[in-house]
Amino acid sequence: MIRQLFFIWILFGLSLAASGQKSRVLSIFQMIESGKYKEAKEAIDLAVWNDKTSNWHRTYYAKGLLCQTAYEAGFEKNDTKKTNLYPDQLFVAYNAYEKALKLDSRKKIHSNVTKQYYTLSNDFQKLGERLYLQKNYTGALKALEHALLVSKSPLLSVQTDTNLVSNIAMAAYESKDWEKAISYLTGLDQDGFSPNTALLLYRAHVENGDSLLAEEVLFEGVERYDSDENIVLQLVDLMVTTGRMERAISILDSAVVRMPENFLFPWTRGLVYQRMDMNEVAIENFFKASELAPDEVRIYYNLGICYYNIGVEISESARHIRNNVEYQAARSQAKARFQDAVKWLEKAYEMDPGDQQTISKLYQLYYRLQMTKKQKTMELLIR
Repeated sequence: MIRQLFFIWILFGLSLAASGQKSRVLSIFQMIESGKYKEAKEAIDLAVWNDKTSNWHRTYYAKGLLCQTAYEAGFEKNDTKKTNLYPDQLFVAYNAYEKALKLDSRKKIHSNVTKQYYTLSNDFQKLGERLYLQKNYTGALKALEHALLVSKSPLLSVQTDTNLVSNIAMAAYESKDWEKAISYLTGLDQDGFSPNTALLLYRAHVENGDSLLAEEVLFEGVERYDSDENIVLQLVDLMVTTGRMERAISILDSAVVRMPENFLFPWTRGLVYQRMDMNEVAIENFFKASELAPDEVRIYYNLGICYYNIGVEISESARHIRNNVEYQAARSQAKARFQDAVKWLEKAYEMDPGDQQTISKLYQLYYRLQMTKKQKTMELLIR
């Protein structure tokens, strides 16, 4: 009988000890509510190591709650005493909540963690945005990915925030994590998020060494985003750079049909024809562009260059003409083209008198046409 009572008292003592330890954990919630974060941390750290509470779900819920609450209290004011109770405090909060959920087989605290997760996702977003502005792109990526991770928790019933995914993609891009950047940008691009998404995805593929996929992104982007001018121009630049001039013209032809009011497409088509030494066709496109954008100074500069190029071609051909009459006729034709060049370059100069390219070309033309007074004026303006 005495032996039996001895064991009962031992068990009773152990029960009281366990109960006492758990009571101390429960008191931590009052400390958190009172803003006694340092004391709460000391109590939690002991509870995590105590055999009686180290595997109790409320211990880790308390730890998560402390980390998150103190962090939120100190974030806006940059109070590091509150935001740095633990290194990477928000991440510690998330890991503690996850462990609490794992240990909570009867789901006693699931609803409490659910409430915290709604704000925790927002906390991670704010942290990510701050780190991004500080140009800590790797840190921003980690924080924003955790914001997405929390928002996708089975505890929450919220739709994926595409703006959040876009921010993650930007952080991955800026941190040069090309695999992640491509992964996030691909999903956004397939959903037609924005033309800029396609351009970023194109560049990410280029940086990742996959030029074929990069090109494919641009071709798909032209269709997906209805001939967005930035995507079209990037694709045209790629075609020209790789020597596919006819393909560049074809792309611009389609863009002109789709968006006839956009002067950039006939203007760019004119530039491509100019590069192909098809100056007459280029001039037609520049005139079309000038009708759409009469105040665009670069169009008039390009017109002047085309007429100048035609004049040079005629002058070069004239050197091989032996018949004097034909030679003089060719010289007259060349002079007329140079005079046309002067007309359009002077218009460009009137609209932008500080442009050095225009000044330099006018100086050359005035010299060629023996317009001495104007030549000296331009000479004074050359830097």
